[in-house]
Amino acid sequence: MLHSGLMILEANLNYRIGSSFDTITKDLLGKGWNIVNGISIAFVLYILTYAYISASGSILHHTFAEMSLNVPARAAGFAFALLVAFVVWLSTKAVSRMTAIVLGAKVITFFLTFGSLLGHVQPATLFNVAESHASYTPYLLMTLPFCLASFGYHGNVPSLMKYYGKDPRTIVKCLVYGTLLALALYSVWLLGTMGNIPRPEFIGIAQKGGNIDVLVQALSGVLNSRSLDLLLVVFSNFAVASSFLGVTLGLFDYLADLFGFDDSAMGVLKRRC
Repeated sequence: MLHSGLMILEANLNYRIGSSFDTITKDLLGKGWNIVNGISIAFVLYILTYAYISASGSILHHTFAEMSLNVPARAAGFAFALLVAFVVWLSTKAVSRMTAIVLGAKVITFFLTFGSLLGHVQPATLFNVAESHASYTPYLLMTLPFCLASFGYHGNVPSLMKYYGKDPRTIVKCLVYGTLLALALYSVWLLGTMGNIPRPEFIGIAQKGGNIDVLVQALSGVLNSRSLDLLLVVFSNFAVASSFLGVTLGLFDYLADLFGFDDSAMGVLKRRC
């Protein structure tokens, strides 16, 4: 994933700042492949945007429920989407600053929360000793979409060049450090969840919709601590927010390149619509 991100950056550096996948693919591969690529990019970014709206709605519903407030998940997701749209509409710099704040808060709450979860990890649960003959081979292909989504920052490469300019050294550092940080966080996340929740319980989580609020409830049952439960909820909100900001920024800049919108107030408004 890192290698493919660096290849996109190398191609992007040969075009004007603001160029995204439409300009690059059309010039290098022609109109036919550009249509295929455009459909693929739009599908991925829009489906991820939908997924994060759904996730934000569920986790905000769970958060408000903890405060004895009944806010429907759809209403919460819609309000959150409007808030993110407003931040993206302001500017790339606004997204960068907001993402830095949210990401910093996410990392802090992550280690505060999972520092405790790691202390509860049971080797027997982690290695699924209860099901000694369980085979995970049939599920390998099913993990591929999750891996692609977890490390799929490629839609933001043109946005990084738009923000930093044609400064490959800085952008390469962003890609490398970002990939390594994500790898570290996901490794700890898998260790904390798989080491605390027995495999059979994941069936119940999936049957309840498999959304993030259900997983948070399952982990809360392990912690048995009100303060740690609160940290877990706060972390989940920050995690969804940072991912949502990144995906929508990439979609925002792709649409600007596709339709030729400029960075004026009217151009930004068109992208938002």
